[in-house]
Amino acid sequence: MVREMDILLELLQVALGTREDFSQNPTEAQWEAIYKEARRHCVVGVCLQALQKDDGQWGLTRGLPLDLKLKWIGKGEKIAEENKLLDQQCCQLSQKLTDSGYWNCILKGQGMALLYPTPEWRESGDIDIWVSGNRDDLVAMTRRVSGKKTDVTYHHTAFHVFPDTEVELHFTPSWMFNPIHNARLQKWFDTHREVKAETAFPVPTASFNTLFILTHLFRHVFDDGVGLRQVIDYFYTLKENKGKPVDDLSSFGLKRFASGMMWVMQRTLNMPSEWMIVEPDRRVGEWLTTDILEAGNFGRQDRRYKNVQRKERHQRLWWHTRQNLRHICLFPDEALFELPWRIIHYIWRRGKGYLA
Repeated sequence: MVREMDILLELLQVALGTREDFSQNPTEAQWEAIYKEARRHCVVGVCLQALQKDDGQWGLTRGLPLDLKLKWIGKGEKIAEENKLLDQQCCQLSQKLTDSGYWNCILKGQGMALLYPTPEWRESGDIDIWVSGNRDDLVAMTRRVSGKKTDVTYHHTAFHVFPDTEVELHFTPSWMFNPIHNARLQKWFDTHREVKAETAFPVPTASFNTLFILTHLFRHVFDDGVGLRQVIDYFYTLKENKGKPVDDLSSFGLKRFASGMMWVMQRTLNMPSEWMIVEPDRRVGEWLTTDILEAGNFGRQDRRYKNVQRKERHQRLWWHTRQNLRHICLFPDEALFELPWRIIHYIWRRGKGYLA
């Protein structure tokens, strides 16, 4: 029996142009289950790229109930409205920071949406903006502007500038637990700080995103999980990059993870092999695929991550330590440094007055 997740993957492949049709048309009950899974992974809008083909008849001719299609379209319209607001806010925020003398760049989210054939249908989240400058000075600026003592971590802080949208101001796009790999990564970020021309707000280049989004996915494997929305973001990133080589991934401790992700991209989205940046690794890829399909969007529907953020700080540390045991066999270079990094990070934040 064909599982609903397999049918959803086929639908996504049609939406992305890597497949022509279903292997078999879903039943009405399966269509309902597919919609539920699409919502869990925040890919309802991406699915619309397939359902609205053939003058909007593609889904109906394959058994999609009319009432479900209308619900699907209604969700798509809501996503489009949210994206319109976020795009405006990205422009406003970036321009204000530029006028104040801060180099800045929109990361992930709205920048990723620009790669989609229908950007308005990529489900949005918060705004992530990378701002160049001394961390203490940037923290002081965000607290002065927002009027709040915001929580600060190694890579970002909350920036309360919009009443209806969360903004994370990044001091650096990402990081690694392994200190040697992290030092190399931070140097790479500093020397590849370029943005595209002719976009409404500054976004990274394809070559930058090919490494950065990979790092971002790796971070979420260790933290709160990865969903299909993030995998599709990387699909479009690799499509834009067109198979161009990336600087030595081994020097950042990312070679094995990248190999696993190439297998994931091929298995879940039928991505062309010419877009791959390394050879796929089936063993790692199968583990990642199972983890991704169970986790949902950023792990929010995964029982393993349920209520984690509501726990006390020491409980979260213990939870992360137990979760870390899952990663030691595949990614030991990173996993062995996680607990020391979290302890040192907490002490550093407390000493700097970065705990809200």
